[in-house]
Amino acid sequence: MRGYRLPIPTLNECIQKRYRDKGYEVVFATYPDKDIKNVEVKEGEDKIIFTDVSFKEATGYYEDGSKKTLDEVQYPDNKFLLDQLGDVEHLVVGGFHAADCVKRVADYAYENGIDTLVDLEMTDFLNGCFSKLEHFDFEYYNPANMREYIRYGIKKSESKEDAEESLKQIKECFSPAYHLFDTNYIPTETAEEMLTKEYEEAVVNEKFN
Repeated sequence: MRGYRLPIPTLNECIQKRYRDKGYEVVFATYPDKDIKNVEVKEGEDKIIFTDVSFKEATGYYEDGSKKTLDEVQYPDNKFLLDQLGDVEHLVVGGFHAADCVKRVADYAYENGIDTLVDLEMTDFLNGCFSKLEHFDFEYYNPANMREYIRYGIKKSESKEDAEESLKQIKECFSPAYHLFDTNYIPTETAEEMLTKEYEEAVVNEKFN
């Protein structure tokens, strides 16, 4: 298991090595009333686009801290965002949250014929993936490794029956844009191998203690 590392430097390094260095145009989407902070934006190289709604309209809370109902939350218009990109040969989507805004944009793009991939390691999964996956690669995202990481978490914490149901729900939640079950990708390590390694390490530590 890796040691802890602050997520923003990891994110910036992955954006650089996985995408800028490989010829991708990096585009940051933000609200018109919010500046981009912490993430490194390359002036003159990267592009910034804006949503059609403000953060105040999109957030789940009112200014007094009270929670909005789901109907009161205004999501950005996906077409409005993608139209700002122009012609897209291949779209990789990351951001916050993986199963909400990221999913909405990626699914819309995929359903409209754009070759789309969600890089889940560039979402709120980043910290867990970096610290747990020994084979975390700054230069390449493998969706099969993410699938096995999710399966590992499910198998570790749930009964066999519950794990099967959870995996079924994962398949239903994450569209083909996530490529989690795309057989073109081969995992570096399966969930079963992760669990076996963890068990063997625990046994060794117990002997020495």
